This record gives sequence, C-alpha cells and structure tokens, in this order.
Amino acid sequence: MTVRECYDLIGDYDRVYACFHNDEKIAKFLKMFLADENYKKLSEALAAGDVDTAFLAAHTLKGVCQNLALDDLYNADVQVTEALRGNDLLKARELFPDVEREYTNVELAIKGLV
Repeated sequence: MTVRECYDLIGDYDRVYACFHNDEKIAKFLKMFLADENYKKLSEALAAGDVDTAFLAAHTLKGVCQNLALDDLYNADVQVTEALRGNDLLKARELFPDVEREYTNVELAIKGLV
C-alpha cells in the first residue's frame, strides 16, 4: 500500500503532505507513531482510574494525531480528552471504545505500508 492509499483509510493525505512534502518522511513518522506509548498509557490509566495520567496521554495522542492528519482517531480522542479535562472518568471510559477502534484502523493501515 502506498502512503496515499494508507491515508485514504485513516486521514487527510493532502494536509499531511503539505507539512512533510515527502512520502518517505510521512511513512517514517507513521511508523514512529506505532512506537508511541500514549495510546497504551491512556488505556492503562483509564483502567486504573488515573484521570491525570489519562488526560496527559489523551492530550498528547490528540496532538500527534493532529500533526499526522489522522482525522478519525483525532476526532475520537478529542472526545475522550475533553471528558477527562472535565474530570469525567466514566464518560471517558464510555467514549474510549471509539478511540480503540480508530487506533486499530490506523495501526492496521500503517502496517500495510510497503
């Protein structure tokens, strides 16, 4: 799969290309995204009831998604981030399955890059 084909599944290719100007750079940063620990930290912190750690992880993940134009994951994570900003752990937990689904979609698409 090409980078453009990958972005057809997960985000806005034109926006990310406008930032990086190079498919190889985009692919490099997408692969680095898979090594980022914030999704895991968010999941673990939600399970543990640690709102502060969950908020920091969600907020950081949101920024990374925005920078890489991973729109569906970004939009799902914004909802969790805002629930946590309001100290609403139950709402964040309720919304987290959308983040899980979109993260899985992004992960599978990135792994499909050639």
